[in-house]
Amino acid sequence: MRIWYNYHDKNIINKIDKSLSIKQQAIQAHFLRNKYRTQARKLMKDRKLAKYLDTNNCNLPFEYYENKYLKQGYSNNSLYEKILDASTRSNKTVNKIFGII
Repeated sequence: MRIWYNYHDKNIINKIDKSLSIKQQAIQAHFLRNKYRTQARKLMKDRKLAKYLDTNNCNLPFEYYENKYLKQGYSNNSLYEKILDASTRSNKTVNKIFGII
């Protein structure tokens, strides 16, 4: 299931509407990432691990990432470019749990 998720995660950039503003693209990418994460967890055979991931690596709201990157000094377009970029990267710790390096 993780391979399925990683495939979809990496292809988010190809699914967003490039005619939108950078902020709207970031919102769209964030939405897709959460959607794929939720779908992957629903499809997991190991329900205990899926519940663990839901609890310890849950979907966070878009505003969380806006605030996170604002505190790191990003602003304007660079803030939304950072969110957009982060939306297409898989969590290395979770990949390691699944034996994907």
